[in-house]
Amino acid sequence: MLIALSINCGKDAKDLPALKVDAVMAEERGDFTGALALYRQAFILAPTDRDILFGLGNIYNKLLMPDSALTYFRRARVLNPHDRAINKELVQLCPQFGDFQGTITAINALIATGDNEKMYWPMLGDMYYHNQDFHQAARYYELLVAEYPDDRIYYLYLSGSYSYLQKFKESNDILLKSNERFGPSGEAMANIAVNYINLKKFDLAEDYFRESLEFNPDHVPTLINLANVLSSQDDPVKKREALTIYKKYKLSTPEFYNLDSIITALEIELGIDSTDR
Repeated sequence: MLIALSINCGKDAKDLPALKVDAVMAEERGDFTGALALYRQAFILAPTDRDILFGLGNIYNKLLMPDSALTYFRRARVLNPHDRAINKELVQLCPQFGDFQGTITAINALIATGDNEKMYWPMLGDMYYHNQDFHQAARYYELLVAEYPDDRIYYLYLSGSYSYLQKFKESNDILLKSNERFGPSGEAMANIAVNYINLKKFDLAEDYFRESLEFNPDHVPTLINLANVLSSQDDPVKKREALTIYKKYKLSTPEFYNLDSIITALEIELGIDSTDR
């Protein structure tokens, strides 16, 4: 006996709109788990549908599963790169997972579709900085310093961007300008000193490390940096001061500084024999 098979080729196509409507209704009444199940069914039928991908991202967000939400919003953006709703979600989610380039891409899409770039200057500066694109970071921090001259943080990030770009003089110019406007800080003084090291101006680096220590006399990294500067100068008195610092803080300094070898080499250079060590 032959059994007739009935094939309804249009069933899935009819079911998809109904699934989407039911998922939206479940979400509206607060049944996020039910909405997720419906969206997942719809996703099997139409894995590239913009509304389904966005719905999955949105529901996972509401279920406090941001990693899954990000996955679906990313898929949605690949297919809909200029969709404002998708890119707004990505601007919020991408930074949580260190996706700095993804954040930049989303912001640029929003700017391209009508937003004023100025509202994103702080975020763009931060995203480019953390993405190690210091040319672009410096560009935005320059704009921010000019627009908001009373916000010290922008001076610090601009000086940091300049330092990474090996613009050490420009970095110090910004830090000195910040000190004039807001008053000196230990961090700013230490950063100025590091820039002077890179400029091979060890005497000035020494001065600023000492000023930094006035704010925090027991800051070991600054003390070790001061010792490094002192030991680099052709002055036996300064070299002995460096040796004293190295010995005093050896136990509280990470091993990768290799202070034992530095101390031994400096003692030999100063003519300190083994009985005096």
